[in-house]
Amino acid sequence: MTRALVGLSLLASVACVSGAQVRASAEVIKSDIERARRSGAMRCAPRELATAEANLDFAYGELAEGTAARGADHIKDAEAAVKKAIALSRECGPKQVMIKDTPVVVKIETTDKDGDGVLDKDDKCPNLPGPPDNQGCPIEAPKDKDGDGILDNVDKCPDTPEDKDGWQDEDGCPEPDNDNDGVLDGADKCPNEPGPIENIGCPIRDRDGDGITDNVDKCPNEAEDKDGFEDEDGCPDLDNDKDGLPDVQDECPNEAGPAELKGCPDRDKDGLPDKVDACPDQPGPPEEKGCPKKYNLVVVTKDKIEIKKQIKFLSGKATIDPKDTISAQVLSEVSQALRDNVQIKKVRIEGHTDSVGDDAFNLKLSQNRANTVMSALIKLGVDPGRMEAVGYGETRPIASNATSAGKAENRRTEFNIVEQ
Repeated sequence: MTRALVGLSLLASVACVSGAQVRASAEVIKSDIERARRSGAMRCAPRELATAEANLDFAYGELAEGTAARGADHIKDAEAAVKKAIALSRECGPKQVMIKDTPVVVKIETTDKDGDGVLDKDDKCPNLPGPPDNQGCPIEAPKDKDGDGILDNVDKCPDTPEDKDGWQDEDGCPEPDNDNDGVLDGADKCPNEPGPIENIGCPIRDRDGDGITDNVDKCPNEAEDKDGFEDEDGCPDLDNDKDGLPDVQDECPNEAGPAELKGCPDRDKDGLPDKVDACPDQPGPPEEKGCPKKYNLVVVTKDKIEIKKQIKFLSGKATIDPKDTISAQVLSEVSQALRDNVQIKKVRIEGHTDSVGDDAFNLKLSQNRANTVMSALIKLGVDPGRMEAVGYGETRPIASNATSAGKAENRRTEFNIVEQ
């Protein structure tokens, strides 16, 4: 009975929310219908307008009946119809063209400096009086047939007007190619300096003197450093490998590396630059030329310090078996490996158990055993800040717990590198 009442309550809540949403959508559709009417939908889209209005009425009716879902369907149809009505009204409605009047200002030149009755704007000789039939010039004055402002008696091209571009404008002859480089002034980027067409009429220079001409030099004001690294672009590369160390101080200028290693890379992060590291992909101490140091019971890999023999504990306890000399040797070599490999910043000591016994007990036992190993390494001189101890109990088996051999494999301690 209680579950049925809860179900009815939830249905009522959903219906209420849906009804409110449909009602809100109906108000938007109602506003759009009014906008469509104003846009001329009665004339341009009467069917679509009527469809929208009818579906809106149906939606309100469904809301009154409490069937919000049906109302939502009508709202969807009304929305599609009113959108189409608005679009059709926009296309067939009358077009309004706004014409903006721009006042026209006419300036009339009325000066006549020489007083000959010919206004200066029409007077070819504004400073010398002359009759109108000679364009305001004295009868004996030379004419200017090409109208370039240079009188014919000094115009070397009296029938062709001067181009007035600041280049030899006194002779009256146009110069379409001032610098005579074959590139016409209209297209010439350097019209008064000769240059080849491939450089748009400009002379090819080498301002920074690096042997790379400015037309292809990406840094025309800075000389290329010519060090065998990207020397074709004309830009100096003061730090080829962009490792923050200038090339003049970088012993490996084309390979990025830290400043403390004089700019040389150290892939295995063992503190020995790759160029002198005999094993650049494996960390190792300098005395071993960067190769991993060899131990009897320990192997240092990229991800962990592997132990060849397991550390043995007293049954069901977190105490290392005092009679087992191998466990002591393993711990000694692990501590030595950590001292030798300074690039290892932190190692996680993991404790694992088999599935025998209570889960909670195994988890606590594995944590206590990991803590015991960490304490032993601290006593052997390992910085505690480089270690953390975590117990996983029986949650991470590496073999089947159905056999004695599998259980033995699962009872283990691991040293995983988490930061270097």
